[in-house]
Amino acid sequence: MPRTTWTTALLLSMFAAGTQGACGGSGDVDGAPGGASAGAAGKASAAGGGAGTSAAGKAGGGATAGTSGAGGQSGAAGKSGGGAAGQAGAAGKSGGGAAGQAGAAGQAGAAGQANAGNAGQAGSSGGAGNAGQAGSAGQAGAAGKAGAAGQGAEGGQAGSAGQAGQAGSAGQAAQFDVQPSAPQVITVPLGKATPTVLYSATLGGAPVAAGWSVDKGNLGTIPAGPSATATFAPTGTTGGPVSVLAGLNGQTLKRQVFIKLSGSQNGADPTNPAQAPQIPAGPGDLLAGGGVGGVGGEGLGTAVTDPGTAGALTAPSGSGAAEALRFLYPYDATVWPRGILAPLLMWDSTLGDVDAISITLETTSGSFKWTGTFGKPAIAKALGLPFVRHPIPQDVWAAATDTAGGPTLDGSIDKLVVKLTVAKGGTGYGPISETWQVAPGRLSGTIYYNSYGTKLARNYPGAVGGDGMFGGAVLSIKVGETGPKLVAGSNGNDAQCRVCHSVAARGASLVVQRGDSYAASSSYDLTPAGSVEHPLGAGAVFPALYPDGSAMLSPTGQIYRLPDTSNPPVVNGLSAVASNLGTPAFSPDGRHVVFNRMSGPGAVDGKELLVMDFDPATFTFSNPVIVHSDAAQATDVRPGWPAFLPSSASVVFERQSQAGTDGNDGALFTRKGAKGRIYWASAAASGTGTALDLLNGVGPSGPYLPKLATPVSMSCTADGVQVGGMSPDHGDDVDLNYEPTVSPIASGGFAWIVFTSRRMYGNEATIPPYCSDPRGVDLFQNVTTKKLWVAAIDLAPQPGKDASHPAFYLPAQELLAGNARGFWVQDPCKSDGASCESGDQCCNGYCQPGGGGALVCSNTPPNNQCSGVKEKCKTAADCCDATNECINGFCSQTKP
Repeated sequence: MPRTTWTTALLLSMFAAGTQGACGGSGDVDGAPGGASAGAAGKASAAGGGAGTSAAGKAGGGATAGTSGAGGQSGAAGKSGGGAAGQAGAAGKSGGGAAGQAGAAGQAGAAGQANAGNAGQAGSSGGAGNAGQAGSAGQAGAAGKAGAAGQGAEGGQAGSAGQAGQAGSAGQAAQFDVQPSAPQVITVPLGKATPTVLYSATLGGAPVAAGWSVDKGNLGTIPAGPSATATFAPTGTTGGPVSVLAGLNGQTLKRQVFIKLSGSQNGADPTNPAQAPQIPAGPGDLLAGGGVGGVGGEGLGTAVTDPGTAGALTAPSGSGAAEALRFLYPYDATVWPRGILAPLLMWDSTLGDVDAISITLETTSGSFKWTGTFGKPAIAKALGLPFVRHPIPQDVWAAATDTAGGPTLDGSIDKLVVKLTVAKGGTGYGPISETWQVAPGRLSGTIYYNSYGTKLARNYPGAVGGDGMFGGAVLSIKVGETGPKLVAGSNGNDAQCRVCHSVAARGASLVVQRGDSYAASSSYDLTPAGSVEHPLGAGAVFPALYPDGSAMLSPTGQIYRLPDTSNPPVVNGLSAVASNLGTPAFSPDGRHVVFNRMSGPGAVDGKELLVMDFDPATFTFSNPVIVHSDAAQATDVRPGWPAFLPSSASVVFERQSQAGTDGNDGALFTRKGAKGRIYWASAAASGTGTALDLLNGVGPSGPYLPKLATPVSMSCTADGVQVGGMSPDHGDDVDLNYEPTVSPIASGGFAWIVFTSRRMYGNEATIPPYCSDPRGVDLFQNVTTKKLWVAAIDLAPQPGKDASHPAFYLPAQELLAGNARGFWVQDPCKSDGASCESGDQCCNGYCQPGGGGALVCSNTPPNNQCSGVKEKCKTAADCCDATNECINGFCSQTKP
């Protein structure tokens, strides 16, 4: 069962009544007329065990005692009186018809007394007779509770079955109820824990102590009890439906609360820790590292104090259509994961600079709504910059995305709508709007990427601008960070340059080339404490790394163990198919490999993408399948840079359409006029791939990526080749997408592709697309468009259909650098007892509550039963949620 369910069950079972038996069974009565079996009349409790008889609970004589149902054996308090007594089990004391009166105690345990209705309660003498018979209106106490929680009348049903047997001929169990029963709708101010909802538990109309919990602790809390009343309090951080659960004697009642999270803001809040990084301290912050808030721009704006401007935002006089008001970034219908940094909204219009803006974020179900008004950021005023972009406050973005994407009352996807209104000269325009989808899952791990022009390492001379030095290095970004860190490479000369890398899917190692000798390679151990370099005896440019980082497959077809490349194993079955592998890649499960067959028996000049099976025990390759062929296409059209989806059933790849001035190569160069789009293909069937149009920037009506109304005129070179005049208006941006890789862990019902693109990044990066060589353009002043982007792709693509969604800019990458070839991989796994957020972070695959309740890595699933989302599995049957699939060894949602 899902974690929220099993923890709730565990909590509620603490308050279940009765002794838990060890085995199943039912009682039987053979005695006085009118005698009844507690096992037969009273149904077994789901929480209980078997029914066996207790020596202390046997009848004094006269008849064989009836044993209880699945509630377990009776204790001493359940001993019957004389006469034709029935034995009381945990399921409720059996009566005996006219002669089956309860014994001397005759009353219920700690939680409730048996109500014998009109005939009165069980007599004190314990003798036989009509006085002890439950009357026609008698009800079993506590719904047939057993043991310490209260003994019921004859035939009372135990535990969660919730239905008592009849006392005598007409008795019924008292009803367990929780009020209010109707769904409660509360509007909660963002960040507040009010208003609350008071719930009351009753049994047969009388207050009763119950256990309490909620199914989604990020939405609200309730004291565990046991108590007759409990107050639900929202967290104030997340909206949507949440269920309050009340448990009594194994019976669980569910009551629903729908939280409408609401907020507003006028200007930046520098005292808010989440918003402080979005407020630049000075001009130097604008282009440093990943830019303000990790996304660029001028940060959060000031409060709107002019009444006329505020009124114009509230009641705009026009829609903005006449002024061509439009979003530049993000794109409509983007799918976002949770946990990502807040995006930078960018727009343009014929108005140019504006005075103030209003941003509204609201979900389609009404579970969240926030409106913020902002004047021009102070730094933009000081520098004379136009007001044409603004971030969403980080705390607001977190609350909105944690809410959107969750369940709704009608079962639909709760999407997120953004609206923008601008004001200039006392007149408002808009709103314009976009609708986004939020995947109900977080992306964890680290992105490792190649950077030319990084300021974190300087090892090459000849840069335009600055001190004339630039860096070639591998950098990393952890999710949530606002800037990158240096991983491979350092200051010095070209001997310290580290570029052209491949990374193992489980984040254990990477292999990279040396700048002073491109044929020389180094591997790096990636650990929580940092990276450790190992120069390799054998070189390999863009090798395929085995998922655990233990070995690499070179383009020559040789496998080398890492980091000691001596004595390589004998490879079987590959040379008969290919002798030169273009940018090979292993599948996440390590059982397949994909590559461009550059040469070998039957090769068609690098025009085919092949998938082969791989046996890691014998290093044997077999069953080649040509999953994509461009043999019949023009010379420049060819596939490359392939990568598997998490299921290993499909591959994505770049399909080059124009080689550029570098010419054709197995690595498919992505500069000097090279063009390409991202495609996908089945990993098991021969055929031709399908374009991921929405990722590339093509919608149903054609390209949706914006382009410049006036081309940027700039002289810049790449390796001495003039490239400033190539697509200077960015009209070809749909063809400037390259080098896809895929996160090995599915999240929120999607796979996630990282790719290189030279498209415009709104109005933050707009220079000509191929201007990214630090020796040919000043990357100390200009933001190059060569950046990393991320897009969601459906987990089960349908043949011939686009499975992608519009992409978003990867936050935290350096603005003043050309970035490429990003690998989103798992972090090095954590040992048992280490803190965690999900099982894929743990070496043994499980992330469970520890002794103090905080999540820690574990080597067993909850209650040794099943695995939650992102926890270890071998098959889908291991997953608690029946809708999950086992993808790359982890339980994964297949739909958002």
